Amino acid sequence: MLFYITNTMEMIEIKKGAKYTVTSGSGDEKPMITEGEYVGYAILGEEGALCFRVSSGDKKFIRLIPINAINYIDFDEDNLIKKDKSDDTEKTNYIV
Repeated sequence: MLFYITNTMEMIEIKKGAKYTVTSGSGDEKPMITEGEYVGYAILGEEGALCFRVSSGDKKFIRLIPINAINYIDFDEDNLIKKDKSDDTEKTNYIV
């Protein structure tokens, strides 16, 4: 999944298999924090969603987070790929 950074000509990519922390709306007053492994992108109705493998105690499951519910994603330098805008434009998903 590529994200276009509008103030530069760079894109950043989140890698399948890498671990990220996502803060998103939960419907409650406080946001939901998801820590998990990015496994891909899915369509939820007419909307896109990021898919994360998460665990809670002994239980492991896939969490789909709708794109419009995401507040922010924490990246560390080890799980971040920077690309020039001209690279891989056919595979780019622009999140606005």
